[in-house]
Amino acid sequence: MSPRWDLLVVAGLLALVGLGALGYGLRAGRRPVLWVGLFAVATAALFVNQAVRVSRLPERNPVPRTGQSVQVGSRLYRAHCAVCHGPEGRGDGPAAPSLVPRPADLRRTARMADGLLFARITEGLPGTSMPAFRDTLTEEERWHVVNFLKALTEEP
Repeated sequence: MSPRWDLLVVAGLLALVGLGALGYGLRAGRRPVLWVGLFAVATAALFVNQAVRVSRLPERNPVPRTGQSVQVGSRLYRAHCAVCHGPEGRGDGPAAPSLVPRPADLRRTARMADGLLFARITEGLPGTSMPAFRDTLTEEERWHVVNFLKALTEEP
């Protein structure tokens, strides 16, 4: 799969702005401009990292969303996710009050692309209590959880 070109374009623009700010800050002796330049270059690096990571993900879920898959995903969700996200994905599980930031309401995140949900389940979310499940759940199990999360927003 090819990298996300939109993210790479944004990264390139940020890098140009950052390098320009660094150059100007060094020549003019303006420390705040140096910090802005450094921040822009670091953010550009994060965009490149995200573009590469997203390009490694399947664009579509290879596990068909059948009733059986949703049931398997529901069982896995209850075992691994409900303690934080709650039984219905509202972000109101028993552990939620002690977590900063609070767990996401998965009824909203279920509208995301399958690949993005899979990535979040696989790699976790830095800066939150959301752990990576790469070593806990198999790839197929993570796709079943994606199917369950998608079913959270469907009408019965």
